[in-house]
Formats: sequence, C-alpha cells, structure tokens
Amino acid sequence: MSQQVFFENKQFKWINLQNPTKEELDKIAVNYSFQKLTIEDSLEPGHLPKYESDESTSSFLLVRFFDKEHRTLKNTVREFSHKISIYLGPNYIITVHQKETDIFDLIQRKYLSKLNPEKVTSKGILYRIISETIKTYEEPANKMDEEVDQLEHLIFTGDLRKIKIPTLYKIKREATACKKILDYTLEALKEYRLDNKRTSSSQDLYEENVKMLHLHSQIVDDVQNLLSVYLSMNGQKSNEIMQTLTIFSAFFLPLTFIAGIYGMNFDFMPELAYKWSYPICLLVMLIVVFFIYFWFKKKKYL
Repeated sequence: MSQQVFFENKQFKWINLQNPTKEELDKIAVNYSFQKLTIEDSLEPGHLPKYESDESTSSFLLVRFFDKEHRTLKNTVREFSHKISIYLGPNYIITVHQKETDIFDLIQRKYLSKLNPEKVTSKGILYRIISETIKTYEEPANKMDEEVDQLEHLIFTGDLRKIKIPTLYKIKREATACKKILDYTLEALKEYRLDNKRTSSSQDLYEENVKMLHLHSQIVDDVQNLLSVYLSMNGQKSNEIMQTLTIFSAFFLPLTFIAGIYGMNFDFMPELAYKWSYPICLLVMLIVVFFIYFWFKKKKYL
C-alpha cells in the first residue's frame, strides 16, 4: 500500500491510499471511525458510484473516472473506468484508489497551490475531486461524437462499404458504459445534496454531471439511429439488387421456356423441318422481350 498525506492544516488532513489491502483498510477504519461495511465497496473493482452516510458525521462517496484500457471484459464499467472511494469526516478526508490517476496532481496544482492553506476545506477538496472526475468523461464524449459524425457522413454519401458494424457497436458500448456510470453518479450526487446543504458548488457538480450524461446519452441515441439507417440502407440496396435480378429473370424465363421446348429430341416436331422456323422463333422471342419491357414500363418497374 502507498500512503501519502496530500494536505494538512488545523481543520483536517487529506490522506491518499493506493492499492490498500483489506487488513490495511480495516486498521484505517478503526483509527478514523468510519463504517467498515464500506471497505468491501472500496475494494470491489467494478462497484458503481454511490453515497452513504451513517448516524455519525462521517460519510462515504464512491466515484469513477474514465480511463479506458486495451482489454476486453464482460464488465464494461471496469473496462472504461476506475473508482475513487472518498471517506469524509469532521477532521479528515481519505481517498482510496487502485489505478494511478493525475486527478490529485491537478487538484494540488490548480487549487491547493493557489490558496492560503488555512482557507482550504475538506468539502472544497471533495468538490474538486468530483469535478475533475466528471470532466474525464468530456474528452471521450467529444471523440465519440466526431467518430459518429464521420460515420454519418460515410453512410449518407453512400459509401457503405467503409462502415463496419463492430465500429458502431464499439462506440455504442463505450457510450452506454459511460452513461451508466454517470447515471449512478447523478444519483449519488442527489443523495449527497439531500444529506448536506444545497450549496452552489453542489449545484454546479449536479449540472456538470447532467451535461456529461446528456452528451453520452445523445451519442447512444445517435449510434442507434445510425445503426438503424445503416441496416435500412443495406436492406434497400439488397432489395435493388434482387429487383434487378428479378427483372433479368423475367426477361429470360419465357425465352428459356421456348428454347426448352425446341430443344426436346422428339421425332415428330413439324416446326423443325420448316424452312423459316429459326427466324420465326427468334422473332417470337423478340416480341416477347418487347412485350415484357413495355409491360414493366407501364407498371413502373423500370
């Protein structure tokens, strides 16, 4: 376990724990008097965002930041994000995480280094942890939105051969996973706001989360619509091919029938001995072709 004190003043201490074991977290729980039941949540890699508060003054918040890895898991939440567990007490804030992240460095550089240490509060740090966590979903949303625009351009310019169904599925899977995480984050923020005063900072976090949730929800809808359009256009293209083949078949079917009759090896077929049989047969075939052509024109099949 890596344990660091990121900040300390007279009011509180910020301790960060990376990759702690259950035994190490149990000791921390005893020292700082927070719920031991939340330890399992902190150690579970795929746990979704949540907020809990007991009868004492301590509370527990779990959030997830976007950090896609190149691997395939059944649990899409674990594939696209990692968690940060936050224990907030009267004189401490403890963060627990497994995956390395630059979120804490950003907070120290953008917030802690620019304020008088005595004016720094634990809720101020909590606000910035949540804010920076939510912001990690903005870049992938913009990237997926650009990919969707490119795919939309390819679809509506008729270049369907460059579209791959796995590409659409990959974007939808990623956006759906992010949307699920942001949905649970929004519920956790609602619980946090109910348990604490509805300050302007908590409202900002709520609105920021809603914005990210809207972006990913829109991407999911756009990909679903593109998938439907893609399948419809492919179906239409297949129908056009089948229509062309059907028209060719309609022309050649009666001709094949005529050729089949006179291709039979019967001894008594008077037409075979007639001098003009061959040109008359060709003329009949030509008449049949013209009749089918004008009939198709009349029916607007051509």
